[in-house]
Amino acid sequence: MRNMPLILLSLVLVACGPAKVVQQSPLDTASNHYQRGLLNFDRGDIMSAQREFERTRLLEGDFPGSYVGFALVAMQRGDFFRARKEIEMALHKENEFVDAHIAKGRIATAEGIARGEATNKWLPEALRAYRKAQDVNPEYPPSYFFAGQSYLQAQNLPLARASYTRLIELNHGPFVARAMHKVEQIQMIERAAPGTEVGIKIALEEEISRGELAVLLLEELKLAELVLKRRPINDGANFQTPGDQANLSNPSEAVDIGHYWAKPWIEEILALGVPGLELFPDHSFQPKQAVTRANYALVNQGILVLLSGDRSLSIRYVGESSRFSDVRSDFYAYNAIALSTERGLMAADKRTGHFYPERTVSGAEALLMVRELQNSFRMEY
Repeated sequence: MRNMPLILLSLVLVACGPAKVVQQSPLDTASNHYQRGLLNFDRGDIMSAQREFERTRLLEGDFPGSYVGFALVAMQRGDFFRARKEIEMALHKENEFVDAHIAKGRIATAEGIARGEATNKWLPEALRAYRKAQDVNPEYPPSYFFAGQSYLQAQNLPLARASYTRLIELNHGPFVARAMHKVEQIQMIERAAPGTEVGIKIALEEEISRGELAVLLLEELKLAELVLKRRPINDGANFQTPGDQANLSNPSEAVDIGHYWAKPWIEEILALGVPGLELFPDHSFQPKQAVTRANYALVNQGILVLLSGDRSLSIRYVGESSRFSDVRSDFYAYNAIALSTERGLMAADKRTGHFYPERTVSGAEALLMVRELQNSFRMEY
């Protein structure tokens, strides 16, 4: 039902023809509103994007861009039938409209992912659409960017990097910076070499959540096995395996993970007692909350204390002058940040000295830090 206003508007405009509106300025054109709509869409402001696409269609009913815009909005809302119908109309208006072919590739990808289809079912359709766009205009950056995005969703890192690199070589338009960021992300993932499918999927996330971090620590770091092997002997009397704790009544059970996909991993992390990934005072885990660099430093510190038994690590840098230009020495996570950077698990910006404690952590960054933790265990324990 949430798509009903969009669907009704589209049907009315297609069936009856759009009512012309008076152009209020030389800049009040269908093309300008369409481009503005795309910009808003990429920023995640779907309602503003839809308003721009509506204005586009009212100014010029036959402009294919308005159909592309409505297709993207429908795609974002999961209405893939409507999205495909809008693209058909766009291509009917102008078969060589490049953005329509790109949107078709994006829709094929989004629908395939949403339906959980095998890569070989949706990726060929998406790639055909991108290649058609590139045939029409080989110098148009978005076709290479979104092809790269589809390859990433298919977990084909080499071909994703090749597509982004081609865009960078074109060296014009706003997608260049985004492509460079994606290449850096791919390089981080390749250096970290995820060993599991879930590790690869999480590594592709722009922001990692607390729930995803729990999964990453267990699947890629193998934290449960490390705890059993390396926890100091004098802690053993109090240690219970996750299986042991699962059989006990646990008053600290998370109240908000009942239907969350990562519930088993979160329960295991809670059973291990990882400082930095505890329950909040209201007994929630908040699995969807994004992990910041300060949060991640606390988890690093917690794991080091957990495995070494050296509780002094959690206060080692308390009282010293701050090493970072943007973190006060009395900041709640200062000790963890200082410990993480001293151990080489994280780093401040070499140019500014900033640590950026409130900046969120991407999946690729998290995976790379997991590998640094593994290396430190091999060398120190």
